[in-house]
Amino acid sequence: MSCVATFSIFPLERPDQGSFAPYVARTIEIVRESGLPYELGAMGTVLEGDLDRIMETIKHCHDDMRKECGRVYLSLTVDSRSGESGRMHGKVDSVGELLK
Repeated sequence: MSCVATFSIFPLERPDQGSFAPYVARTIEIVRESGLPYELGAMGTVLEGDLDRIMETIKHCHDDMRKECGRVYLSLTVDSRSGESGRMHGKVDSVGELLK
């Protein structure tokens, strides 16, 4: 089974009230360390792979952020499908073909 997941995570209560960028950067470090294919977007991050590995990675991101922050917001959407991989880019490419 191949899964494509999109998640957004950010602190609602944090020690400093500055930019979210340091928290996003730390989250992306964790995602990179997972070895899963990913793409960072303006409003979230897309991951592709086995559902268990995706969930483990997102949980790691959540737990890491909770170490410093009293409250964390996490939004998650998952599309799971038998067989195929490479769907993270394939979905976008198929729409791009129709727009030519």
